[in-house]
Amino acid sequence: MKRILTLGIVLALMAALVIPAAVIAAPGNTTEVTGSIVEAEITVAAPSAIAFGNFVYGNNTQQSATNGTVTVTPGSRNTPDVPWTVTAKDETNGGYMKDGATQLTNKLQISKEGTTYAVADTGIVYGGTGNGEFKFYARQNVVNGDAVGTYSITITFTGELNWV
Repeated sequence: MKRILTLGIVLALMAALVIPAAVIAAPGNTTEVTGSIVEAEITVAAPSAIAFGNFVYGNNTQQSATNGTVTVTPGSRNTPDVPWTVTAKDETNGGYMKDGATQLTNKLQISKEGTTYAVADTGIVYGGTGNGEFKFYARQNVVNGDAVGTYSITITFTGELNWV
């Protein structure tokens, strides 16, 4: 009886040690599954610089040589034709072209189409969907009494996606 009991205990211990090894997977036999949700992105490339050259009294008007561009990367929503806006405005000079601390009498005016102008510190807003291009015009009124100098201003173009 002792032998049968001993043999039974040995067999039970062997079974307890062997069965879990057969059920537990080895650490290298797993697969991780991941995913991300990403927002769409808008990339704005500003139009080329505008060089008026030597000003004349009155209105000096120029169009940039190359258009600005908008590129939309759809993201997880996979909607390439999402509406966008691009705001163009002066954010540092109060709308005036300056040479150091000296500014011209009149504010720079900017336009999308060359007919309707807004002062540079108020800005203009373009709109569209998907990838696109936009034109940019600048007009500076120079008056008798404006000081001799080399004047400049920086216009900032900021893009935004407008989900509906």
